[in-house]
Amino acid sequence: SKSADEQDKELHLKSLIGFTGSVPNGLQYTRCGKYIVYPLGSIVVLRNIASGKHAFLDIGNGNDVSCIALSKNGKYIANGQISRGTVKPLAIIWDLEAAQSNCDNGNCSRSECLIHRLVQHKGKVQSLSFSCDSAFLVTLGGQDDNDIVVWNVHSGNAICGRPAAKESSLCVRWLNNRNDRFVSCGNGHLR
Repeated sequence: SKSADEQDKELHLKSLIGFTGSVPNGLQYTRCGKYIVYPLGSIVVLRNIASGKHAFLDIGNGNDVSCIALSKNGKYIANGQISRGTVKPLAIIWDLEAAQSNCDNGNCSRSECLIHRLVQHKGKVQSLSFSCDSAFLVTLGGQDDNDIVVWNVHSGNAICGRPAAKESSLCVRWLNNRNDRFVSCGNGHLR
């Protein structure tokens, strides 16, 4: 059994080197232009371009990041994961403003940035996208799933879902100026 002193001495990530370049659209700028967001294994990294300070968004389950999206209003980051075994992958919504504050204050890793853990897909969250008003998040499951699910960003509840297509889907995006329509595409289809 660990003593109280041993339990308080957890290791915390202070810096890193790397970039997961295999994630489509994995390097993104925030709306304000002061930060970049990118995946590194199971972690989403937020970096202040001017100061070089980092914030790390990680729920600690070790599942690699498969996709990243930033909300149009600049308040949220979402990322999908690739799961191992029978555990369902997560789509995660983070508080971007809290992460930016943590980054600027030198608080590298804080759990208060987590807003929702969304669980629905099998194997992988292939793609995700915020609606133009940032009220909804659409997620697309990987080849083991191929379902599209629309989520309410505020509540974290699934609103609706259905198979994307008979063929394997690769990407889903909301239309730029409409929160009631999105498009998915993949092998032999555009819907």
